[in-house]
Amino acid sequence: MEDKANAEVLGGGEVTFSDDGSEAYLCIITTDKTKSDYTVEDLAKRLKNAGIVNGIDKAELQKIIDERIYNVPVKVAEGKKAVDGIDGWYEFLFQTEIDTKPKILEDGSVDYSEYGDVPTVEEGQKVVIYHPAIPSEDGVSVRGETIIAKKGKELARLNGRGFIYDNEKKEYYAKYDGKITYRDDRLQIESELIIEGDVSFTTGDVTFQNDIHVRGNVLTGVKVISERGSIIVDGYVESAVLKAKKDIVLKNGMQGNGKGYLEAGGNVTGKFFEQVQIKAVNDVNANAIMNSDIECGQDVIVSGKYGIIIGGKVSATRYIHATIIGNMSEVKTTISAGVDGDLFAKLTKCEQDMSAVNGELAKITNVLGQIQILMEKSDRKDLGDKKMALMRTKIEKDTRLSELTKKKQDIVEKMGKANLAKVTIEKVIYPGNVVVINGVRAVVTEEEHHVEYARRGAGIIVYKIGE
Repeated sequence: MEDKANAEVLGGGEVTFSDDGSEAYLCIITTDKTKSDYTVEDLAKRLKNAGIVNGIDKAELQKIIDERIYNVPVKVAEGKKAVDGIDGWYEFLFQTEIDTKPKILEDGSVDYSEYGDVPTVEEGQKVVIYHPAIPSEDGVSVRGETIIAKKGKELARLNGRGFIYDNEKKEYYAKYDGKITYRDDRLQIESELIIEGDVSFTTGDVTFQNDIHVRGNVLTGVKVISERGSIIVDGYVESAVLKAKKDIVLKNGMQGNGKGYLEAGGNVTGKFFEQVQIKAVNDVNANAIMNSDIECGQDVIVSGKYGIIIGGKVSATRYIHATIIGNMSEVKTTISAGVDGDLFAKLTKCEQDMSAVNGELAKITNVLGQIQILMEKSDRKDLGDKKMALMRTKIEKDTRLSELTKKKQDIVEKMGKANLAKVTIEKVIYPGNVVVINGVRAVVTEEEHHVEYARRGAGIIVYKIGE
């Protein structure tokens, strides 16, 4: 209860109010439980003395008198409660929470059969309904005061692309067939090229701006290129070339026969890769990598009970994690974590170049200022040509400075990853393999079990996992 009326003023009665003031409770305080000379008018008068002017329940007052309900609060007045409004909300007609992690099977291997699956929609399909805010209703307290209700807020229109909004119905529809996502408060429908069968010499090479989803296989000798999106292949990939701005997901695997090539601006994922060359900006994930040449900007993760790397060369800027590396026949495998070369020297050279360009820009800016002053004081026509030439040079220098700034950021990012570089072997690494950490080489001369390799000072150390 929020407050109480003075008991003395009420002649032995006490009135309390609910927190919002919409209800009042009367408690007759007495030790004489046989007393019955109260009247409804008397009690109503006491309530009015307490400021109650609205919603007095005389039937409840009569009940108190008839049943001698003393020393217990009884609700005797009720105004109109405020009804809070309800904020507007969006009803999404598709799955917005997508589990992008592949399934881990009982043997520890990874099942990529559903990896990369994102909801798809058809042109004209309803995808989102907006439910407007429900208005609030102010209340009235038992004292006759207005109780202000909380107003419902309307939500802003959805941002994004690939949809049509019906302002009258407050509904969103797909503009075209494609994949639909709602992330970071943006609704996006990206057109997706779906190839139901195989990609082969019969179909020819495939180039598309957005995502490409091949339901079948990608056969020898063809190219599949996504200029801005990802590539997903449900079947197998032979000695083909796949390039994607984002990710490449092979739900089965790839036998490249020494000619297969994958290049991704994000991650490359598949069950297995054999005789394949891979370049990925981020991670490479697989259950087995055999006789392949792999370069990635972050981690190589080979999972499962028999997650093996055997033959070829595998390099990552940060981590390489495998269950088994090599075999008892001592097939040579080179595992390289970190970076080769001196990043500090590259960083220094980049900073020197940036300083030189900044100096040139300062001179150009100074001369442009002087020319502007002269142009305001004279009618020399040649000054305009000089100004334009300097402006073109300035644009070139600005572009060069942006390139150097990006290059510096990349070097600093690589340095951060390289400082964490290590190779982890869950089960065994066989003799004959070569481990390279940030340019330092170590040849494995005997079997090592459950170990990690890391750079310490000028050399490489080997230690048991968990130590």
